[in-house]
Amino acid sequence: MNENSAGSSESPCRRHLDALLAIMRRLASEPRLDPLLASIAEETCNLLDAERATLFLYDARTDELYSRVATQSEIEVIRTSADRGIAGTVARQKACVIVPDAYADPRFNPDVDRRTGWRTRNMVAVPMTNLAGQLVGVLEALNKRGGSFTADDAALLTALADQAGVALERARLLEDFLEKRRLENEMALARDIQVGLLPRTPPRLDGFELAGWSRPSEYAGGDFFDLFPWGNGCVGMMIGDAVGHGVGPALLAAETRAHVRALALHETEPEAVLTHANQLLADDVTEGRFVTLALAAVDAADRTVRWASAGHGPVVVLQADGRSRKFSATGLPLGIVPETPVESGPRIALGVGDAFLLVSDGIFECAPPDGEEIGIDAVIRTAGQNLGEPAPALLSAIEAMTESIRPDRRFDDDRTAVVAKRVC
Repeated sequence: MNENSAGSSESPCRRHLDALLAIMRRLASEPRLDPLLASIAEETCNLLDAERATLFLYDARTDELYSRVATQSEIEVIRTSADRGIAGTVARQKACVIVPDAYADPRFNPDVDRRTGWRTRNMVAVPMTNLAGQLVGVLEALNKRGGSFTADDAALLTALADQAGVALERARLLEDFLEKRRLENEMALARDIQVGLLPRTPPRLDGFELAGWSRPSEYAGGDFFDLFPWGNGCVGMMIGDAVGHGVGPALLAAETRAHVRALALHETEPEAVLTHANQLLADDVTEGRFVTLALAAVDAADRTVRWASAGHGPVVVLQADGRSRKFSATGLPLGIVPETPVESGPRIALGVGDAFLLVSDGIFECAPPDGEEIGIDAVIRTAGQNLGEPAPALLSAIEAMTESIRPDRRFDDDRTAVVAKRVC
């Protein structure tokens, strides 16, 4: 035998080894999960001369096997209990199974064949595990062309599955990481948008200091406030709380603020604005969603506050002589009953040194771990003790109080406060 003829007669074992090495390189170079699944199924068919291949992934949370790839199959996803069928047997035993005649094997589940009109003759199935030996999935080769699957086929598929299991675990971890980063980026964007909607500097109002702040418990929250010019010599002052936390309530809060701002262009009374806003929101929000909102018009001409509250309370007046008054809401939260009007509250006259204060429930319901909430009276005391300070400092004192209760900064709810203080 000459050198050329020796080089051309390659043993099946060597061909299989070369094929496996090529597959390993291909799997190692593909970080995306879906293309990786397709590659594994394709290489399984090529390596074992099979008509089809099905790759089941294991969902430990539901104890189910599900397929995102079935080559040449009419169905995209197969989901089954991890203790059913040949795949379930392989998953439970973490051992290879060769089935010479599928319909003669009582473990075989013919449901997929009935759904697709395709007939499984024979198959070989092996488990896929990660480096820690944990089940990742099950790999099946179906209908060997020209015969039945052998022990050598099972050994080849096992070698492929060992590499595939590690590659799949890497791809799933990467996919989870990228999904987490995507969600974090979206949440950060939602927070930036929400913060951008808050007033950067309060409008000027003769004889008054205005201030407000909002701190979401998560990236974005349902709390919001606003301070805006409202006609001649008046400033609109609102605080709201869309039920829940996260992006959904933040979007509802943004919609509500936009409705109120638009309605205030044509309405001068807070109760009229809130009544119309309620009608608009009731058409948009789903069941279980609503917004509490207090809206006030601070008038520089007569030093009074006209206000109404849709389920948001209490409304607090701090007096320079140390006394305080609390007012309850004058209507239901927005978005619950469309035809329900919001009534006006009593007009409030502010003396020099008095303050009109609105806070969200995330402040007075703030509580230490395994402790009781502080309550609105504690908030009023803190605000009263700082009533001689400028309006921003008064609100900073309230924020500092909540942070002293939760030094870990893990708040269960959003915190928001806004104040109008008469200074002359």
